[in-house]
Amino acid sequence: MTASTLHSPSAPATPVPPAPLLGRPWEHRHAVVAGLGSLAACAGYWLATRAVAPDVTPGAVEFLGTMTSLWSVWITQRRNVLALPIGIVSVALMGWFFLDIGLGGQVLLHWAYYLPVQGWAWWHWARGGEEGGELTVGRLGWAARAGWLIAMGAGTVVLGRALDAGWDDALYTTWDASIVAASVVAMVLLSTKKVESWWLWIGPVNISAIGLYARTGATMFAALYVLFLVMAVVGLVRWRTAAASHAP
Repeated sequence: MTASTLHSPSAPATPVPPAPLLGRPWEHRHAVVAGLGSLAACAGYWLATRAVAPDVTPGAVEFLGTMTSLWSVWITQRRNVLALPIGIVSVALMGWFFLDIGLGGQVLLHWAYYLPVQGWAWWHWARGGEEGGELTVGRLGWAARAGWLIAMGAGTVVLGRALDAGWDDALYTTWDASIVAASVVAMVLLSTKKVESWWLWIGPVNISAIGLYARTGATMFAALYVLFLVMAVVGLVRWRTAAASHAP
């Protein structure tokens, strides 16, 4: 895959200035509202399960991982740069939880991949555009789309076999690996602000993960990914509009 395939065929007429890494005033306000909303939603789920199904009530790590994940995805729709540092916290917590429940592919995805990539994406969103300016939203060409789909299929096969061979407690390895491979590609495209990232989050990641997490008893994460699915659809609509106007 060449660097040119990661960029949209067209570019904005004039470069935009770099964005502050710690966000602008509107991003601060947006992050506070989304953070409070995420906390309220997760607290409501915790209280409901405590009352009617205490055997699936989430523990502290699952609760905090879910809350920060929801928070990060919520503000990603608006291309809020604070989504990335919040995402770093969320993937650290989620990897810890997946280690406890035996989803080895998800542990590797969160700790070995999401952690470093989110750090890079944080900088890239703010400084990765033309002349060091803020990155604008774009689209992939058809050749790049085909290449990423092939890479996703190959990644599923390789990782699935690796989990079978090297992780005794790993569950549903091919299924798990397919979500990991799709997530890897989706995160690359999200980090480079490509609209196509949302198509991957919608189908190969969110819909599939809902089934896997429900199957393995990670009910709070399954519920979270239902919300992620809705947010991914909203994100797709927002980012398509932004791409049409070459907006950051």
